[in-house]
Amino acid sequence: MVTAGSSYLDIDAYACSAAMSELLNLKGKKAVAFSGAPCNYSVCPPLKKACALEKTLPHGYAPDELQYIIVDVSDPDYIKDKVPLENVIEVYDHHTGFEEYWTSRIGNNSKIEFIGAAATLIYREWKSAGLTKKMRRSTALLLMAAILDNTLNLTSSNTTDEDIQAYNELCAKAGVGADWRGYYFSEVQKSIEADLKNALFNDMKIIRDSTVLPQNMAQLCIWDAERIIEKLPEIREWFKEVQGGWMINIIDISRHCGYFVCDDNNIQKQFERIFEVRFDKGIAVSAVPYLRKEIIKTVNSN
Repeated sequence: MVTAGSSYLDIDAYACSAAMSELLNLKGKKAVAFSGAPCNYSVCPPLKKACALEKTLPHGYAPDELQYIIVDVSDPDYIKDKVPLENVIEVYDHHTGFEEYWTSRIGNNSKIEFIGAAATLIYREWKSAGLTKKMRRSTALLLMAAILDNTLNLTSSNTTDEDIQAYNELCAKAGVGADWRGYYFSEVQKSIEADLKNALFNDMKIIRDSTVLPQNMAQLCIWDAERIIEKLPEIREWFKEVQGGWMINIIDISRHCGYFVCDDNNIQKQFERIFEVRFDKGIAVSAVPYLRKEIIKTVNSN
């Protein structure tokens, strides 16, 4: 069983689950990509339609008797309610911090390292197996989208040479050119604007034990952020329903900048100090776009 074991699936978790299960089946190992979690906006309809994950366990599968491969997550607290930790045999993640925990349990089957996208780690497994020629085109497109989304169109500070190489090789495999990037992010924009409230609330990260960050941190990675900024009065009304403080990180791909949206004066002051921005009417523009995980890392190091 291949799963992300998370409360929601982004394109990286979705692509990794699909690609790893396909690889295992090609190697003669029975595997199913499974998750009952909702997809967030980054899994745009054309990609989801081409390669769907199982939402319920197939008949005859007993959760406690399965072996699990976990992708794009390694924090046990985000997994234990979905997956029996003692049944986990492999972990692939680009969020560092739990290497020692998993190495002590599964040794070299713990593949956790700093890299742009977990999809790059899964593509590495395909190359090691010598089976990239047998990869379905739909799977290649999923992995490409995951790399783009997690590296802000290959521009973020966490982008590695391996991410770029993997993306270029997958482009060749899928037979697409440079314009596919614009296509993907445009489809994501359509998905976000079609159901903006769920796009925000289905990609909400709960922050624990932080004196700077709010309890709820949403993120949108979008082609044209100005169309979302225009809707902030409505968005603020939605967030009145949220327990605890909140913040939205909006990444504008086309302009290569970011927007921090927060109405808490104390958080604003901390962000102005750490990120050298200035809030006006609850919005701060950052010349450097930050992924949410980069924000958390930067805040924790200050």
